[in-house]
Amino acid sequence: MRDLLIPTLVLFPMAAAGAALVLRGRAWRSAIVGLVALVLVGSAALLASNGLLRYSPGPLTRFDWNRLVVLADGVLLVWFLALAWTRRHLGALALALAQAAGYVVLEVRFGERLRVQSNFAVDWLAIAMVLLVSVLGSAIALYALEYMDEHERHHGVSPSRQPRFFALILLFLGAMNGLVLSNNLAWTYLFWEITTLCCVLLIGHDGTPEAVASSNRALWMNLVGGCAFLAAMLMLASAQPVGEPMSVSELVRGPTPYLAPVALLCLAGFTKAAQMPFQGWLLGAMVAPTPVSALLHSSTMVKAGVYLVIRLAPAMQDTGLSNVVALVGAFTFVATAMLAISQRNAKRVLAYSTISNLGLIIACAGLNTAMAVSAAVMLLLFHAVSKALLFLAAGAIEQRLGTREIERMESLVLRMPFTTMLTVLGVLTMLLPPFGVLVSKWAALESAAREPVAMVLFVMGSAFTVVFWVRWVGRLVAVEPGQEPELKESIPPLFLWPMVGIAFVAVALSLLVTQVMLRFVAPVVASYMELGSQGFQATVSDLESRVGSFPILGLTLSLLIALALALLLASSRRRQAVPYLCGEPPMEGPTLAARAGGDEPAPIRVSGTYLDRYFSEDRHSLWMTAAASLLLVAMLGVASL
Repeated sequence: MRDLLIPTLVLFPMAAAGAALVLRGRAWRSAIVGLVALVLVGSAALLASNGLLRYSPGPLTRFDWNRLVVLADGVLLVWFLALAWTRRHLGALALALAQAAGYVVLEVRFGERLRVQSNFAVDWLAIAMVLLVSVLGSAIALYALEYMDEHERHHGVSPSRQPRFFALILLFLGAMNGLVLSNNLAWTYLFWEITTLCCVLLIGHDGTPEAVASSNRALWMNLVGGCAFLAAMLMLASAQPVGEPMSVSELVRGPTPYLAPVALLCLAGFTKAAQMPFQGWLLGAMVAPTPVSALLHSSTMVKAGVYLVIRLAPAMQDTGLSNVVALVGAFTFVATAMLAISQRNAKRVLAYSTISNLGLIIACAGLNTAMAVSAAVMLLLFHAVSKALLFLAAGAIEQRLGTREIERMESLVLRMPFTTMLTVLGVLTMLLPPFGVLVSKWAALESAAREPVAMVLFVMGSAFTVVFWVRWVGRLVAVEPGQEPELKESIPPLFLWPMVGIAFVAVALSLLVTQVMLRFVAPVVASYMELGSQGFQATVSDLESRVGSFPILGLTLSLLIALALALLLASSRRRQAVPYLCGEPPMEGPTLAARAGGDEPAPIRVSGTYLDRYFSEDRHSLWMTAAASLLLVAMLGVASL
């Protein structure tokens, strides 16, 4: 039975992708997506139920899968060449040619070294990723069934492009599971490139000039990562190391003398995780339909990049490379959190927040202590769930309002109360106790206690994060004077249940945060990292480390009491706020207005402040990109010493 779990998680959604492409009816598509969701969630649960499993299956049959992998890689590289050629993108074409040439050299000269005894291996880190991909991916795919119908009606798409869209979504889910379960770097590379292809095609799904431009940017930036990945394999194969050079388990068994390939693999992870200076492709990807943003660019695909860096952490332990990786992540955490403050577009706020949190995960992996790795794994879990909820809620709001602008979401609590509640809940899970993201950030701060630079950057990034989240919640719950609630909100079931399900998971995981840390995170750290203790002690009510403690129960109760008192005070002094108009009273009428020239009414609008003078992209993007590029050069330089 166990032998069938991995092929089911990898090959079944890929086969279903072909079926979705051929069976083009709405009923067939819904049945295929529903069946894939059921199979993936069940298979992931069975995989997790094996506990601390050291299971490495060999070839599935007598068929030579390695030759099939080579063939599939060849098809992918030709596809990338064709994309770059048809789009007349010289940079992408040069990168695709370099990648194709490198792969030919790798296969011709070192073909035998690409084989390993066990092509797949399962540990707790892989299980955590499989659960994220299978559960969140399934929920988002179900949500997309309703979303894409409305999306195509709104854009007047005919004939429907949904068969291709859902085929790519399902192909992506299978490739992600293959990526995290693979123990052969050559196989990981194949799945890595499949996710890149799905990403590029899904970003350009709508076919608008903006979508095509964003797709091209994603193509060349991810091809940079592909070239780095391939270069790392060439270096490992040519270095003639002891054992199996392409085995991930061999590479990460402990500190390795082959730091240059590890640095190149980290660079590949940075491109996939949209770390600075590669953040542009993820920001541009927000033009894609919301399910694409939620699945590929928040909860799943970008996590592949940080997963690779966490996986490589033992290989660079106690080295200068590890320190520079931590600095790259910490800089991205601060810089993108700061840039998010000036954003008025909800999906760009979510995108910057995603990049920022991924930077924090990478910084923790670079710190490379038991506490830091625990924080990285916790953030990997909790951030994916919370951000998936926020993206789905943002998509529901966009379809109702026809906009992504935060300012247009004012008084949304009266127009879409249930969706607003879910959105606010999603933000709270990113900010407050007892939710897991805050607990994870506490663990990150504790792990940086003896690293002054990291500590300062972590504190600054966390402070910036509070600013943009609180402002967004403020616009959602702000009510214009005289505005009355609208009729009961109507939410389609395929919108409602994925959001409610993910919200339930976010709350449940946070209420059980100490158990998640002890029973799930601790095995990852203890068995995978082999660092001994995870770095903290947990009880029902609080967490303790060697540096400090986090009283979860006490902070949560204090927060609830403060909130109750604030609501009680507000209800006892309820009165309509009147803006100061230089001493002039507002004009009478159904809407709040000031007296303009000729006594004409000028409507009064209250808006948020975005501090463009201090935090705008125009002011900071150039120097931040240059600084991040220098850090990458330093990383490669340190690894080559």
